[in-house]
Parts: sequence; structure tokens; C-alpha cells
Amino acid sequence: MTIPRALQRLMSTAAAGVLVASSLLVATPANAATCSGTSCDGTDPASTGCSADAQNANVTDIMHNGVVVAVLELRWSPSCRTNWGRISNRVSPQNEVRVWAYRGATKTVKTRGFGQQYYSDQLYGWNMVVCAVGRVDTPAGDKIKKEVCA
Repeated sequence: MTIPRALQRLMSTAAAGVLVASSLLVATPANAATCSGTSCDGTDPASTGCSADAQNANVTDIMHNGVVVAVLELRWSPSCRTNWGRISNRVSPQNEVRVWAYRGATKTVKTRGFGQQYYSDQLYGWNMVVCAVGRVDTPAGDKIKKEVCA
């Protein structure tokens, strides 16, 4: 079946119009966030949109026997004004890594696993000290813990 050229042009024009209209609806990080202030406490930075504009507030290596076994980052979202921890396992899939964040007495649940990268829930951090804690547990039973704050 052959589609008449006039109908093909009409369909192409309509498709282009839909693409332009949908591009106007794409959310930017500032208006994509689904939480603000302390309502962000304990929420997932990715599912709330806060991770879209995230940057590192502080970073440190977690060392064991002279080797970097993990990297701990305290992440910051300017649009949500939140922080969370992220840990990257650098050496062995047998090492279990854990990460959590705290602000004073408020602490997130520990996220852990044997994979490559994990992040904690977020905490509101505007004009406050928020810290991320990372821990690596080796198969030999060693537990190496490090903290970064901003």
C-alpha cells in the first residue's frame, strides 16, 4: 500500500509538532523536584528529582592496607538543598559497602551491598552540617569506616 505524498507530509508535520511540544514539557532540575526542605528527609534523591543537578560537596578515599577500596562522596543538590552519601566499591565484589547520612540526630537508613555503587537517602542540608558515612567490610572481617561532612 502506498501512502499519498500529501498525507506523508501531513504526518511528518504533525510528528514534528508533537516533538516540539513535548520538548517544552521536559522538566528542569529546579522544577522537577517533588520535595523541598525537611520534607526531603529520608527520601530517594533520584526518585524526587534532586539528583538531577547534584554535585560533590566533599569526597574522600577509603583506604585499606595502602589500597583505595572505596570512594565516599557527600552529594549536594542546589535545587533541593539536600545532601546524601554515595559510595563506590573500587576493589573487590566480595567487599560489602555501606553508606548513610546524618544531620545531628537525624540519620538515614543504611544502604549496603556488594555491587559497585550505592547511595543513601537524602537529608535537607541548607546552612546545616550534614555528613556521609561509608564503611567497607572485607571478607577477612576488617571494617573500615570513613566520614565526610560539609
